[in-house]
Amino acid sequence: MGTWHSKTLGDGKAALAPSRRIQEMFLPMFAACGQPSDMAVFTRYGVDAVTAYFSPRASKLATLFGATACEKPSGDGIGLLVGDARCWAIFFPERKRRAA
Repeated sequence: MGTWHSKTLGDGKAALAPSRRIQEMFLPMFAACGQPSDMAVFTRYGVDAVTAYFSPRASKLATLFGATACEKPSGDGIGLLVGDARCWAIFFPERKRRAA
């Protein structure tokens, strides 16, 4: 399915600027690729930091932010920063089953 990437963005306040920048840079790339439902960036707010997780289809954006390869994150406690809402069913289908 491809390689995921992650990047620590900083603590809550410090993560705002890089999160906004990811969103700004994602949108034209997303449009240029035809708005694929499997291109997304998720975030998880931890105790000390916010981590961004770039789906395999967002690897070019991940590279621009210096993200490193990682395992696919679990669906627990993760939120969609930017991308098509259909990506939830693609990457975290278990979330839908739990919510039903």
